[in-house]
Amino acid sequence: MKRALVLTLFLLSITTFFAQGNLQFNQVITSAFASGNVTPVTVPAGKVWKLENCMLNSTGNSYTYMLYNGVYYNLRQQGSSSQVANFPFWLSAGSTVTFGAGGASGGAISIIEFNIVP
Repeated sequence: MKRALVLTLFLLSITTFFAQGNLQFNQVITSAFASGNVTPVTVPAGKVWKLENCMLNSTGNSYTYMLYNGVYYNLRQQGSSSQVANFPFWLSAGSTVTFGAGGASGGAISIIEFNIVP
């Protein structure tokens, strides 16, 4: 009995020390963008974004770029080539991202926003 209590307390202390908070669903964001007409967006404090999918206006082998913290990432129309976008893509609080930062087309990005609950 004493051994079970010690083990339980040990396991609780480990999860307390390594826990970094929970994620709580907040909202779904669908944001349209156009290449050449871009505005940087910052993930709000206390939130994280999960990019789910990118849909582009063009058909065929179309692409656009996402500028994330100063680095360009190629977003390609899914199913249009052998290169498929790697989704989901997580963005932390305070991150700056620009959708449609170059390339051939505009489109829309699907985002799930979560609250960080301590």
